[in-house]
Amino acid sequence: ALVRKADQEVVDMLPRSVEIVLGDVGDPCTLKAAVENCNKIIYCATARSTITGDLFRVDYQGVYNVTKAFQDFNNKLAQLRAGKSSKSKLLLAKFKSADSLNGWEVRQGTYFQDVVAFKYDAGMDAKFELSETGDAVFSGYVFTRGGYVELSKKLSLPLGCTLDRYEGLVLSVGGNGRSYVLILEAGPSADRSQSKLYFARFSTKVGFCRVRVPFSSFRPVKPDDPPMDPFLVHTMTIRFEPRRQRPVEGPSGAKQDLRSFKLILEYIKALPVSFLMRNSEQTSFCIFLGMKYPFLRLCCTSVFLDYIFKSVFL
Repeated sequence: ALVRKADQEVVDMLPRSVEIVLGDVGDPCTLKAAVENCNKIIYCATARSTITGDLFRVDYQGVYNVTKAFQDFNNKLAQLRAGKSSKSKLLLAKFKSADSLNGWEVRQGTYFQDVVAFKYDAGMDAKFELSETGDAVFSGYVFTRGGYVELSKKLSLPLGCTLDRYEGLVLSVGGNGRSYVLILEAGPSADRSQSKLYFARFSTKVGFCRVRVPFSSFRPVKPDDPPMDPFLVHTMTIRFEPRRQRPVEGPSGAKQDLRSFKLILEYIKALPVSFLMRNSEQTSFCIFLGMKYPFLRLCCTSVFLDYIFKSVFL
């Protein structure tokens, strides 16, 4: 949120997850930090007086300044992506060495407390390591009722890349044919208390396979949460739980214990949005709110369209 003064009264009016940037729509130099990493702008500023100078500075020149700053930022992103095809996949993780396992955290938990299992045995265990053959293997067992183990990492995307430009994930995996839960955490990375969890289930085959998981298949863990916005995704988790596992016959024909698992990870990539979809979804530059006079609102819209026309076609 761009504000002229970060008074306590102003700060209290905004949610904690909102990042505050000091600036003025009439001063272009202060707008670069405000538009950085934004894909939409809601313009709520309006002049507090009817003086012609104030109206021009805020409701006319301010719109021009914000639009230009936003266009400059998008041009910078385009230069950073120069030479990269819009149809190429985005590599999120490639497991080829011991260093590629860094940052992945193995965790365990339960949906409810099983007093009997907790009293008589350890219940569950898991590990993520590089095998002698050079494979990254996530394996273990879960004997506790309602228990699960998971592998989690905070995503580190290349500069200028966001997941809202992609339509889903593809995982190249191998193992013993178990099903898993893929969980994405979305929200402000600076304040994870405001984050929401979204999940999608996927199944694997005995041996190697590629699994595609569209972002549209993710559902909120809490039903009241809004749909997932891929732009806000910052953490990925792969979870194994014994429930909902289906018997899988191995090469020898013997049925395996559904409480144990083995997942070999080769890579995880983001799938690009189709070309037609990319051209039908344009960035929202500005939504004009709060302007008192219809004539000025029309003028501001004309300024915005005129600037975009000159930037794109001239």
